[in-house]
Amino acid sequence: MIVRIFRSTQFYPIALIVLFSIVIHFVCAILSPAKIASGGTILFDNMTVWMHHVPSWLVSFIVFLLITGQALHLNYILNRHEVFFKQSWLPAFLYLIIATQFKDFVEFSPLLVVNTLFILFLDKIFALYKNQKTIGITFDAALLISIIALIYAPALLFLLLFFISVAILKPITWRDLSIGIVGMLVPFSLVIVGYFMSGNLLLFLNQYKSTFSNGFIVSNFKLNNYLISISIILFVLLLAVMKLRRNYLKNVTKSRLCQQIILLFILLGTFTIPLISKVAFQDYFIFIIPVSSVIAYYFLDGKKIIYQELLMWLLISNWIYTHLFIS
Repeated sequence: MIVRIFRSTQFYPIALIVLFSIVIHFVCAILSPAKIASGGTILFDNMTVWMHHVPSWLVSFIVFLLITGQALHLNYILNRHEVFFKQSWLPAFLYLIIATQFKDFVEFSPLLVVNTLFILFLDKIFALYKNQKTIGITFDAALLISIIALIYAPALLFLLLFFISVAILKPITWRDLSIGIVGMLVPFSLVIVGYFMSGNLLLFLNQYKSTFSNGFIVSNFKLNNYLISISIILFVLLLAVMKLRRNYLKNVTKSRLCQQIILLFILLGTFTIPLISKVAFQDYFIFIIPVSSVIAYYFLDGKKIIYQELLMWLLISNWIYTHLFIS
């Protein structure tokens, strides 16, 4: 039933997604009111200092707006760029379920803000395919990924996502490289000059550097009390990747290339976690965009829809279990 509804391309699933989001965030606000998480740079702290003086219900409302908007925007981008062979509302619904899966995720965190920029970045990157006018798009994409790294320092590794994605979608030239580098340097230059003028440059640089560990710490992959919940999501993700691989050559060229970028997103996220000096569970929010997108692919079609319905209800039951039975 759930899978059939969100496979549709009609308008009414949007209303259901918004309604589900209201219910989910209302429940989350009652069980655990949203708070402002740490883990960002000083720039993020300066941007959100006013939020420490507002009531918790307003923070919860802002989180609701961001997650709902991100779910619908990601869905629009995946459909617009034909990343998958069929349009649906499944990416938005699954983004909503997975992005609120854990109590630690339903907070106003740097990655919640960053995910909005990541979705904009993917929109720009996907638009490069067979586009004759790429200078402005390339600059915008580089600018966005640079701002992301300024707000959330561990995302510095994702600068590679820009260059690799450009190389995947089009023949890379010196012009692409130079425009990309300029686009990345502009935000960093403005922030460095701003903190230098205010006398806080060393504080910013030291805090930025302290975000990273001195080595590659595999033990950073802490699962807290969420081992069962994460295992269920990973199981469905594995089924989705297997299906993606099985149908890979059946897709048109653009779809295959965009899918490579989404999988690269997961890979870079996996390498990012061990580089963080103090990992919080919110850091796993970096996987929400690619994981929800890939899992949505699994539910797009299939003759034995009863199994997909059962898996979807398993994910929903997993959400209920996590919020009601895990402290």
